[in-house]
Amino acid sequence: MTFRASGGDFHAPAPQDSATVWVISPHLLVAQAVAAALRSAGVAVLTASWEVANEGQEPTGTARLAGGQVVVILDELDTALLGQVAHLVEAGPDRVMVVTSGTSTAWWGALLVTEAVEVVTMASSVDQLAHLVGQFVRGVPLTGPEERSELRAAWAEAMDTRRRAANLLATLTPQQLRVLELLASGRRVSEVGSVLGVANGTVRSHVKALRAKLGARSQLEAVAMFHQSSDSVGGRDLVPRPRQVSSGWDVATRR
Repeated sequence: MTFRASGGDFHAPAPQDSATVWVISPHLLVAQAVAAALRSAGVAVLTASWEVANEGQEPTGTARLAGGQVVVILDELDTALLGQVAHLVEAGPDRVMVVTSGTSTAWWGALLVTEAVEVVTMASSVDQLAHLVGQFVRGVPLTGPEERSELRAAWAEAMDTRRRAANLLATLTPQQLRVLELLASGRRVSEVGSVLGVANGTVRSHVKALRAKLGARSQLEAVAMFHQSSDSVGGRDLVPRPRQVSSGWDVATRR
């Protein structure tokens, strides 16, 4: 995860001294690197440790984060991270800004039910990120009403699709589910047969039966339904990208 200097002659003004801005990440080194980059652009920030290796473990330093502004740097997105950020929001920071390069953006519709959370994609330069953080601290909305509505709708649709797929998968026999699981892992019919110790014809019979139960027109569609029932939420990139710096922005000249 890198932020490249843009080479421009501008950066966002530093937040007010009275505002506490924390930069955190599941990986402390990432938080420290991003914080250093922001400081070089004139933004006053602090870092706090946040260990999320074990599911359900609370972020350290939560008490200190309460009442402040928090910038969360994330890469890949999953339910564990979603839960951690939700816990962080409940802990009481004034506002939380999630900066992510993850593509499964529908997850963040679950967080945008509160106006205290902003979500943007990874900035392409230090100056862009510095400007976004400066705007964030000043209370400027980074996610518009239409974008929030679209993300919430994407989240609801993704969860509905996941529930429908899970309900259909529940109708499969243990052997059919195992066959589908192996196919979803990328194995071919012959490889599935070897793993299960059965003939290829038997595997194909299982595939035909499970497709009928799932209403899948092909093996590929059945595999897609298996993935839909998991933690991976598909969908197009809905998270708004950082606005491009323009001459109309209130920026200071870097010395």
